[in-house]
Amino acid sequence: MIIRGDEPIVIIRRSQDGTDDYGNPTYDKTEILIRDGLFSLGSSSEPTDVERDALDASLTLYLPEGTLIQDGDEFEIRNTVWVKDGSAQTWPSPVGLSTPVVVNVRRRVG
Repeated sequence: MIIRGDEPIVIIRRSQDGTDDYGNPTYDKTEILIRDGLFSLGSSSEPTDVERDALDASLTLYLPEGTLIQDGDEFEIRNTVWVKDGSAQTWPSPVGLSTPVVVNVRRRVG
């Protein structure tokens, strides 16, 4: 199932912006708005840990051709932050459309 609509996909990118008084790196976050992306619903599962009530969920993102994805990028969709699950890949279109960047993302609740 592919969902497309007015919901934006935001890439949250962390980058080093300096050092603190002790020489440790400090970081800033930049938000990159993607308006022409798609996402499809993935799977969900419940871990079998009896001491935890959790839910794992996944989505697949289809971002515009040439979208740069870096290690550590997070993605905000519907006010929920998702983490990258594996490498971003280019998906060749079988019907001659642009070549989107495909990213699997996941989250755990609980």
